[in-house]
Amino acid sequence: MTECVSHGCELSEYYCLSAASEAEEERSKQEGAVEQSMPMRVIIAGYSLSLLATIIGCIVIARSRHAGRGMWWLIGALSSALISSLLFAAQAYIPLFFSVILLNEAVLISFVLLHQTITTVLESSQRYIWLSVTLILALFVGFVYFTYAVPDLQSRIMVRTAALMIQTAASAFVLFRHKDPELRDPIRLAGSVLAAFSFVQASRLVATMVWTPSPDRLHLDAIQAFFTLLNFILGLGSCFAIVWLTLWTQRQDLHVKATTDGLSGLMNRRTFDEVLARELQCKQEPLALLMIDLDYFKAINDEHGHQIGDEVIRRVSQLLSANTRAMDAVARYGGEEFAMILKGLPLEKVESVAERLRSQIETMVGLPEPLRVTASIGIAMKCPDDTIASLVKRSDEALYLSKRTGRNRVSTQQEYGDVKASGDLYLT
Repeated sequence: MTECVSHGCELSEYYCLSAASEAEEERSKQEGAVEQSMPMRVIIAGYSLSLLATIIGCIVIARSRHAGRGMWWLIGALSSALISSLLFAAQAYIPLFFSVILLNEAVLISFVLLHQTITTVLESSQRYIWLSVTLILALFVGFVYFTYAVPDLQSRIMVRTAALMIQTAASAFVLFRHKDPELRDPIRLAGSVLAAFSFVQASRLVATMVWTPSPDRLHLDAIQAFFTLLNFILGLGSCFAIVWLTLWTQRQDLHVKATTDGLSGLMNRRTFDEVLARELQCKQEPLALLMIDLDYFKAINDEHGHQIGDEVIRRVSQLLSANTRAMDAVARYGGEEFAMILKGLPLEKVESVAERLRSQIETMVGLPEPLRVTASIGIAMKCPDDTIASLVKRSDEALYLSKRTGRNRVSTQQEYGDVKASGDLYLT
């Protein structure tokens, strides 16, 4: 009996020592795993802090008075990327649904929202929204299947990589096909980064098919760790590139608002005066200034209302813009008055252009019946010692002559001088 008890104690002590040894070994493995994953943890921490700082900056911009287009889509994309990075860091401590399925859905959704940012900023078609929705659903179904039904890490990596490759390729395509000289640089940068990201996904897809990844998803092999690091770098780079594109577009919008008239879409007076001042510095080339004033415009507003009056302004502005060469300039100078610069034409040609404009304004169609719009035009040619004030004054005097001699006609500064010399200036 005593021997049995003694033997039982020895067995108990053996099992206790074995359990302690196994626990110590497991603790050593965990400590080794922590040490091995420390560089990746540092990278994830830096990536997450960069995303958080960018989100805060974008929120400040979005809540400002002059928020750019697509800023909230961009905030959503950055937030989704931040969620995915936090899930990646915590994948050893959370259920598979969060560490595998939700994590990868968040990664894809961040690029889908980035695509929405691009289309909103560029004001392009939403024709690829169906593709994004299909990729999100396909990724979810694929990851559920290869996580629970047939667990397969290699297949999961391939499904995710293919979805990211297609989505980023579509975004790069939208960027490169957009033709806007003012946005060329930020578009090229954003498109190049997204195209590079798509190429990396294609390379990862091939590498994953050739070299089977390590079955331990918590400890990536060298190939998968390399591609994961590239994803972090290019993902963050694409976010920063789209931020730059959004800010550049916002800057362009503010410039347009500052230099154009809101109703007509033409230059405003300040911008036109700046252009005229530059043109006056050119001493050799002929230059004509036209002042165009709509006749009896106050009566149009009184009889038909200001909405009709605004429509007349818009229609006349479109007509003038359509008849302006790239080297010329046209502006809404104030109220119902417009100003136009014609370069490189002699007086006879300028008179012909002005007469054509007058005739086209008189014969505009599509206006409410029985509305008829006419315009009086004054022309002044630049003199060697002209300033803005002197040239505008002579053009205004020619316009005044058109008004005083019956309206709906074209007059020049020479005609004004002749009539003034004859003493008939005040005859109607």
